[in-house]
Amino acid sequence: MSSLPIAPRHVQGTVLEVLPATGLAYITDDQQRSWAVTRSTRGAGLTSLRPGQRLDLTVVDHTDFDVVSDYAPLD
Repeated sequence: MSSLPIAPRHVQGTVLEVLPATGLAYITDDQQRSWAVTRSTRGAGLTSLRPGQRLDLTVVDHTDFDVVSDYAPLD
């Protein structure tokens, strides 16, 4: 059985930590949920991110999990 796709939603968050050598950046949103973007996530690139920077995350809902599909700086 397959589920119907759910429209992506936008979440605003703050960059907590950027680990370019690992290819990860960690973000927390206004509800204190944690998100991660990788070097493969569409966006400005990990090297452009800084702790404290605000981002708009596009989140795709899946049945068992949610994934950030792209991000853009708000600042």
